Parts: sequence; C-alpha cells; structure tokens
Amino acid sequence: MLQGIEEIFTDRARMMKSLKKDSYEAFTKEFEREYGHYFTEMRKYTEQAEDGKAAAEEIGERLIQAMTESCRNKRGKLDGRTRSELSLFMVYYVFPAILKQGEPGRQIADGTLAACRRGLHNRGMKYVDYETIYNGFNDKVLGLF
Repeated sequence: MLQGIEEIFTDRARMMKSLKKDSYEAFTKEFEREYGHYFTEMRKYTEQAEDGKAAAEEIGERLIQAMTESCRNKRGKLDGRTRSELSLFMVYYVFPAILKQGEPGRQIADGTLAACRRGLHNRGMKYVDYETIYNGFNDKVLGLF
C-alpha cells in the first residue's frame, strides 16, 4: 500500500518557503498533479476495506512511516524543527489533498491526524480544507502591499 509515498516530502522546503496566496495555490496544484494518485489510492483502499476506520488509521501510520524514513536525521530521528516543518506541510498540503477525496477523505484525515499527533509529538494539531487555508491568506497588510 502506498509504495513510494515518501516522495511527497521531497519538495517540502521549497513549497513551504515564502508562502503567499498565489504561491500556495500554485504549489497545491503542482502537489495534486504530481501526487494525487496516492490520495486516490487512499480513498479506494478505505472504501474497499471492511473496517474503514481501521484502514484510515493504517494509512496514517504508513504516512508517518514514510515521513520518518524520508526526513530523519543522521541518528534516525526527527528533530524538533523538522517535526514542526512536517506538521505545517501536513496541514497545508497533505490534509487538504486527503479531504478532497469526498466522504472517505474525512475518515482518512481523522486516522492520519491521530497518527501525526503521535508521530510528530503535536497533540494540538488539527486539519482544515484547502479553501479555509487559501481564504486565510491576506494579499495586503493594512492595504499597503
């Protein structure tokens, strides 16, 4: 399941740098174009499973495993800064892509969130959809820029 999903984390530094409304939109489209097949696979896996909740939790664990494998330091661990960056990457890109999968997306997001809270040591982590994040960007500060 989800063979090669580690690749979704390769461009995270570039995609998180200097995020603005326009760049977020462009990066999201690029992310979905390149990696959308993984999220479709997640939806299909959950729909075909007898226990959708267990399948969603399994997907979340697989994502954490892939994240750890691709982002760990020389000692094989995720340092605090990397965990923070990964938390933001998950909220900005991965969760919105999951939520675009319709009704199974919410179940997958819940399972993934539980795994992320454990794996990234971020108990306060939450997820939102793309539109909420996109509409949260301001183009101008006090009408000056």
